[in-house]
Amino acid sequence: MMNVFIQEFPKQLKTALEIGRSAKLTAHNKPLYNIVVLGLGGSGIGGDLVAELVRETCPVPMLSCKGYTLPQFVNEHSLVIASSFSGNTEETLIMFEAAVKRGAKVVCISSGGKIIERAKVLELNYIQVPAVQQPPRTCLGYSLVQQLFVLQFFGFAPKSCLADVERSIGLLEAHQARIQTLAKQYTRQLQGKFPIIYTTERMGAVALRFRQQLNENVKVLASHHLVPEMNHNELVGWTPQEGAQAVVIFQTKDDHPRNLKRLEINKEIIGQVTDVILEVDCIGDSLIEQVLYAVHLGDWISYEWAVLRGVDPIEVDVIDRLKGALAAATLQE
Repeated sequence: MMNVFIQEFPKQLKTALEIGRSAKLTAHNKPLYNIVVLGLGGSGIGGDLVAELVRETCPVPMLSCKGYTLPQFVNEHSLVIASSFSGNTEETLIMFEAAVKRGAKVVCISSGGKIIERAKVLELNYIQVPAVQQPPRTCLGYSLVQQLFVLQFFGFAPKSCLADVERSIGLLEAHQARIQTLAKQYTRQLQGKFPIIYTTERMGAVALRFRQQLNENVKVLASHHLVPEMNHNELVGWTPQEGAQAVVIFQTKDDHPRNLKRLEINKEIIGQVTDVILEVDCIGDSLIEQVLYAVHLGDWISYEWAVLRGVDPIEVDVIDRLKGALAAATLQE
């Protein structure tokens, strides 16, 4: 089924656009000076991606929060987006309640659960997405697109963002076969190695998303780092050592020229330690197109690798075990 969920990503983006266009949002009664997105795992990665997508155009700081504690600066001048696909994510609910108490402008994005119930009781803005029976990490399109609609409504994202999403759909549909072919090629070179993911600061969330997909779908550990920061620390670690590493580099034609030069030099240095360096050219005319292309290709790689390893890409029993143990501990208290 995971392959079906990945295959339908462009279709999900279309549905998400339809949902966003019909969303009913209301303005805040005070100026908004910052944006905070609450969400974890598959529900939280959308906030990471969106924060990067609007970084060069958004006039206020935007932060993705993944924990129990709301930043102290959140107040009545904050826009808080609570993203939880199930609507029952423990950490998100706790931060959500704190944001409400501080008078922030709260908008909820969820398929239902406690967070939508609370939004209705408190008469907060919310956008409800389909309660489909699939893992939250396969519903990225819903949360990402709704967050763009929310930001556009409040004047923090240009209208071109949604037009770029539309163009991304056509891009993914046109290159679907090619993407799947590349995924199989890359997977054969990654199998049996420790994956290390690099990209520039423009697409840091892409690297994070890919690592998380490898963790959950393939059941392997991976690492990721960004250029130029990794040139000030991690690059020194590239010396002959035990284990076999494979490097995956996500890059675009629009990366800063100095970062592109850094990547060239990095490949020369890293190439002395490993002969597996996969360069992923993220195509598209806009950052959103490039990001969604990279995300989609990364998702397919994670699926193909799971097949090669003979593991179920959907199964996350250890996470369910953790949640069960936490619930039991709460009941005992």
